[in-house]
Amino acid sequence: MYEMWAEHDPAVTPPAVVWHVVAKDDATSSLCGRFLEPSQRVVPAADGTGSAGGPDRYCDPCLVTVREALAASAR
Repeated sequence: MYEMWAEHDPAVTPPAVVWHVVAKDDATSSLCGRFLEPSQRVVPAADGTGSAGGPDRYCDPCLVTVREALAASAR
């Protein structure tokens, strides 16, 4: 199984939240290979506005890996 991990994306201005996918059995890195630092984790606002008021983004390489895993398990 997988879970989502939100953190600030330092590559964009103004700051935005980027969501990575993490395997539940190994939360040290995301599926795209990014090392995840617990101190950088963001808890998004419950109203869905994102922590900085901008839209949240999703890590494309993480989502591609999930799609590939799901397609392989469906065969």
